[in-house]
Amino acid sequence: MSSYKNYSNKSRKIKDNNYNDFDNSASYDPAKLEEIDIEEWVKFISYYRYYVDEFAINILGLKLYPFQRVILRAMARHEESMFIASRGLGKSYLSAVFFICIAILYPSVKLGIASGKGQQSRNVIVQKVKGELYKNENVKREIENIKTGSDDCSVIFKNGSEIRAIVLGHDGENARSWRFSQILIDEARLVSDDIISEILVPMTKTRRNTVINLSMIYGDKLPIEKGKIIYISSAYLKTCNLYQRFMTHYDSMMKGSKEYFVCTLPYQVGVNAGIYYEDDILKEKSKPSMTSDKFAYEYEAVFVGNSNDSYYPYDLTESVRNLSKAEVRQPKKAINSYVISHDVAISDRPDSDNACTSVIKIKEKPNGSLVKELVYMKTHNGMSLPEQANYLRRLLLKYDNTIKLVIDVRGNGEALPSLLAETWEYTNDNGEVIEFPPLIPDGENAKRYSNIKNSVPLIREISATNQLNNSMYTYMKTCFEDKSIRLLVSSALVDSDYKQGKITDDEFSAHINTDLLVQEMSNIKQEISGHSNILYNRIAKGTKRDRVTSLGYGMYFIRELEIENKNKTDNVYEEDDDIVYY
Repeated sequence: MSSYKNYSNKSRKIKDNNYNDFDNSASYDPAKLEEIDIEEWVKFISYYRYYVDEFAINILGLKLYPFQRVILRAMARHEESMFIASRGLGKSYLSAVFFICIAILYPSVKLGIASGKGQQSRNVIVQKVKGELYKNENVKREIENIKTGSDDCSVIFKNGSEIRAIVLGHDGENARSWRFSQILIDEARLVSDDIISEILVPMTKTRRNTVINLSMIYGDKLPIEKGKIIYISSAYLKTCNLYQRFMTHYDSMMKGSKEYFVCTLPYQVGVNAGIYYEDDILKEKSKPSMTSDKFAYEYEAVFVGNSNDSYYPYDLTESVRNLSKAEVRQPKKAINSYVISHDVAISDRPDSDNACTSVIKIKEKPNGSLVKELVYMKTHNGMSLPEQANYLRRLLLKYDNTIKLVIDVRGNGEALPSLLAETWEYTNDNGEVIEFPPLIPDGENAKRYSNIKNSVPLIREISATNQLNNSMYTYMKTCFEDKSIRLLVSSALVDSDYKQGKITDDEFSAHINTDLLVQEMSNIKQEISGHSNILYNRIAKGTKRDRVTSLGYGMYFIRELEIENKNKTDNVYEEDDDIVYY
């Protein structure tokens, strides 16, 4: 074994820990100690905290558009800032840039990113920080570690700062234990106002020193920065909570408050910056599935309200959107009944009407009234009548408890019942061929098909008249008012699940069609004609109402069913009144 004296002088000094003993002449102390000009460093850091966009450009070497620089400055200078931006404008990327700058400029600061869905907040870290910004050497040098787990998604900086994605869950209770200096709410319109007010805002109320701890300058009175809340989102309907908060912020800003800042950024901002081409945006506007309202809040950053003439205002229809998942087939051992209604159209022109199918689940209440749930809706463009007949047949296989197939027989729909009045063969997954009986109209119309054997009178033919329309539209409005009808939640609320593969294309499409249904309904107005007839017309003539009529035809039949059901229930109660109890 080598003796101690055989080690070199350097090795002995390391072994004796003299290099780490700063009182020892052999320590790591520099030969020349350069005095730090603390006041200059304070000026340097204070400047970049105020001009955080210049820090991103000058120090981190990032390239920013002028509108991005404005947003970054506003985020840094105001306690509550809100940015309503067009789709595709890079909201998540800018969120990541801002928090990286703040994390570097404020040692040990805790920053939280929240969203309506946990995946959305994680995407800011997974895709924008780790996927894009980490490639920048100046950013990478400041980061200690990045975690991307579903329960632990965070960016840890070498100076002790942290950016963390908050998983809110359904009610936000999972996030109550966290405390942050600043919180950024991504797609804020998807986060309920209760969660913002009761859970997120209180997280930022803990007082923290967020300046350089320099007692020689500040003494014991260190400046304290208040917590910040930043809202970044696309626009939506004026009925959503975010609009009310936006107006509160806007009014405060206009009255001169320095605490609040709001800004809307329509698609023209992205066009001027060169992020995308105006032609591409206008192509989106011309798509059959795009309504004027949807384009306004997705691309023009405008909150959409009802027309004063609307018979079905948004605050009426949005209040019943509480079905979280579509049903593309009835559940196993289903006990509830279904009504399928179909509005016929066959043209394949982009501007033509669509055929539309609605599936309504019926749940009976003890008093005889019925709860109506629109669990599925699908549109078809350019589908021939034979194809529509086959589609409806296949749909009936998925909803075996269907008690009525309601069909619009005006014009193009007149021939559809005759196509269904034939036996139908279907090959199942096991290769077995199964025959299904002919389907014919019910009631008086069944006489036309009296010669068809083994037929099932499942079809209810609808031919719209002013009287039928009046009954249909007023009954639907009553159902919205008493909340006996229920619709699928907004597609935005299930977008994250769709992108993660948790719901299918068909299920997601049903949510989108429900969005468009609500927009179509907002465009319906009630008018009185010159002959004193009540009419239901479109406010904007270019907006279709295929989905409204499809739902309406099914609801018209259910109205009849509900009246009969209540009469039966009333008769039972009347008979019970005669019972004598001893």
